[in-house]
Amino acid sequence: MTPREQSQIAAELFKDRLKAARKQAGLTQDDLVAKADISTVTLSKLETGVNKPAFEIFVSLAYALNVSPNFLVGWDHEGGAETDAARRELLSRLHVLIERLSDDWLEQLLSLSETALKVE
Repeated sequence: MTPREQSQIAAELFKDRLKAARKQAGLTQDDLVAKADISTVTLSKLETGVNKPAFEIFVSLAYALNVSPNFLVGWDHEGGAETDAARRELLSRLHVLIERLSDDWLEQLLSLSETALKVE
């Protein structure tokens, strides 16, 4: 596959992944426009594939969505379904609950975690 063909595929993936990442983050278009400091028209055209983003807009969107730029162009499959922010939130919630567990429950949780890691 030529670099040009790869670029076209990345552009096609971008529009879908941008929209998916926005929805996964629980943001409306207006929310993302405000966070990324871009216009509503720009975001709409990017999500429909009418336009491709300038570098500054691309970076701004990745930061605003807290996803890897590689995810947005399809080079990385992680980041949309579970962004770093979502993972940190889950770990934070787990930490709060763990602090309240008895030692017996902590031992069981450790055992379960070790078993789960062996299965993967």
